[in-house]
Amino acid sequence: MSGFHDRIAWVDLGLEKIDIRPLDRRDADAFIGGANLGALFLARLTGADTDPLGAENPLIFMTGPFTGTAVPSGSRHAVVTLSPLTGIYGEASCGGSFGWSLKRVGLDGLVITGQAVRPTVLVIGGPKAISLEDGSPLWGCDAFETDEALKAGHGEAVVTAVIGQAGENRVPLAGIVHGGRHTRMAGRCGVGAVMGSKRLKAIVVSAAGTAETPVADADGLKSSTKAVSPAIRERLTGYSNFGTAGGVPLFERIGNLPIENWRVARDPQLVDRISGQYIRETLFVKRTGCRRCPIICGGIVEVKEGPFATQGASEAPEYETVGGFGGILHIDDAEAIARANELCNRYGLDTISTAGVLGMAAECFEQGLIGPVDTGGTELGFKRPHETLAMIRRMALAEDDFGRLLGRGSRALAQALGNEAEKYAIEVKGLEFPMHDPRFSWGHALSYATGNRGACHLTTLSHAFELLSGLPELGQEGPYEGRVREGKAQQVVHLQNLMNLQDSLVTCKFTMANNTLRISHFLEWYNQITGRALDVTAFMRAGARGFTLKRLINVRRGVTARDDTLPHRMRTLPRVGENLDYSVPPIDDLLKDYYALRDWDSEGRPSPTSVRELGLQAFA
Repeated sequence: MSGFHDRIAWVDLGLEKIDIRPLDRRDADAFIGGANLGALFLARLTGADTDPLGAENPLIFMTGPFTGTAVPSGSRHAVVTLSPLTGIYGEASCGGSFGWSLKRVGLDGLVITGQAVRPTVLVIGGPKAISLEDGSPLWGCDAFETDEALKAGHGEAVVTAVIGQAGENRVPLAGIVHGGRHTRMAGRCGVGAVMGSKRLKAIVVSAAGTAETPVADADGLKSSTKAVSPAIRERLTGYSNFGTAGGVPLFERIGNLPIENWRVARDPQLVDRISGQYIRETLFVKRTGCRRCPIICGGIVEVKEGPFATQGASEAPEYETVGGFGGILHIDDAEAIARANELCNRYGLDTISTAGVLGMAAECFEQGLIGPVDTGGTELGFKRPHETLAMIRRMALAEDDFGRLLGRGSRALAQALGNEAEKYAIEVKGLEFPMHDPRFSWGHALSYATGNRGACHLTTLSHAFELLSGLPELGQEGPYEGRVREGKAQQVVHLQNLMNLQDSLVTCKFTMANNTLRISHFLEWYNQITGRALDVTAFMRAGARGFTLKRLINVRRGVTARDDTLPHRMRTLPRVGENLDYSVPPIDDLLKDYYALRDWDSEGRPSPTSVRELGLQAFA
């Protein structure tokens, strides 16, 4: 079964039972791997009434056919579950070396169910060397402390996936921290809270595994991947030099960077103090990146002194984090942002949602919807780094009512406040916006509205395909126009299907930036690895199948057309400033076009015909 070891570990924490089960070849062929295969297991194991924080909700870690191979960035994995933040389909993608190491010990994935009676650590040395250990001594430790303790006990040749205090406290914004200080975060949708609900403090995987991923045409794959590696390094040097935060100056200039909870159009002076270029000049220690990656877009930073001194060196804030704390909260101090990033990584909080809900709270405080009585005397607002850092702690530790409320996300905050507070909540389906403006990119407007996990730039990566990249295999030679209705729905459908493919293979989406890699590269490598002979049409259909399955999970959970929308601000406030004049996207018209292309009915349900053509009748 090329591309897979044909072994998945099923772990029941309640029964303390571990089984190694084969992977059905029909499932692997239909859903490719990664997140889409995880969605298949989720659909089979959950229903309309499954509690995301209940024992019956599985926590699924899945690799794909690219993981552990010669494919550039072939080290990623996906985490799939029902989200305690949104109540619907939840997914987080993660790089680093955890997925690589899991594949190298001979496993394709983990399906974790049940709830342990005490804090537990899952230790994996191989398919026949999996055990559960007492994690009680680690309960209460942050993610960095946990990683260091596990490496002290199990040796440096391990990789870890752990939760900090936010996950232990089941904070719906909690993520899963991989790699300790060299943090790679499965951040979105509250996957860390699900791990905490299972009392699973950590997963430890040996990094000394030698199991090679079976590849049908190893020589062809080696030759093909070797040929493109120089182009990846050459065209993506901006990522290598400055990380993803190197995009901050451009995105501010073109109106893609959020500022003050998305209400301010421009602030050119802001970027001078928060960009990846500035961070490289002032805080940088060394470069770091994911296993098997030619880009190396990460970095280690340290703030050695001052009010925002970090506790040693750790991972640099990337674009989403800088855009959140620097843009949404308008903090013009890279040292403060680095400290906020460190705290979120230690506690195990998603920086996107954390900055989003704090930005909403800042504006609500200005509007008098939140007062000092609510916050315990803390003055919330923009350009308040010290208060922001204090609130991060309160959210993660759930140490008071207001901290717990913020940790439940923007939608819960709006519901608790009432008084039209939803005007300041920037979320879709309960998931806070990433740092790309749908008024700049109508592709993002439509993909945020229809995304299966909520507002998510990785649903389409539309801004990249509206600035530089094309899809020649699908008839789009150059970039798409950003703010036009004609053809926009087709763009989004194509990109959603493609990104679902990439999340199932699993591979890094940055490799498609700047027209570097194309669909044909991924298709060629998939066929070389698996021995199949798919064409572009069949390949893209597999992406559509995964996307539609996730929609069916959501329909079962109560999602309808009413949920496919944008927040009040994005429907009413144009983005107008120096050299910017962006109207709000015509979301109703875009949705009309989109539903017709997807063959969904007026309630947002995939039609029986489309379900049948994709082979998803069992989940309709």
